[in-house]
Amino acid sequence: MIQLKDIPQDYLYCFATAEACPHSATCLHALAARLLTESGQTQPSVIQSINPNHAQHPPKDCKHYRDSTPVRFARGMSRLFDDVPMRQGKQVRRKVMACFSCERYFYYSRGGDRLITPKEQEAIARVFREAGISAAPQFDSYEYGILW
Repeated sequence: MIQLKDIPQDYLYCFATAEACPHSATCLHALAARLLTESGQTQPSVIQSINPNHAQHPPKDCKHYRDSTPVRFARGMSRLFDDVPMRQGKQVRRKVMACFSCERYFYYSRGGDRLITPKEQEAIARVFREAGISAAPQFDSYEYGILW
């Protein structure tokens, strides 16, 4: 169950009603707005929100729609390169590092301090396939969470 404290700071809220947007039940932005409204807690003085008139478009046309279905994140890559042949090690490692938006994210992810998104997991798997490595990338563990 998502709680108000789980919502990232500066997250976009969408206050479009269910009548205005038939997909508000599954959109994280709408869920965040409902949690904020129903919380009874002291609300922030300033928030960012999506124009409710924009929500009259179907979600495939809404660039802000974010599915609330939990996704499988990977945590840690301590044994990721175990099945990589020594002669390909440097090149594969460099390409895996490029799967992240910055080098710091690679190191945080490798140590398990940052979750690895499904998109990043697929990019790493693609690096392995393109290098001809038949073994799938091995992550330390997996957990489900919300992709904000």
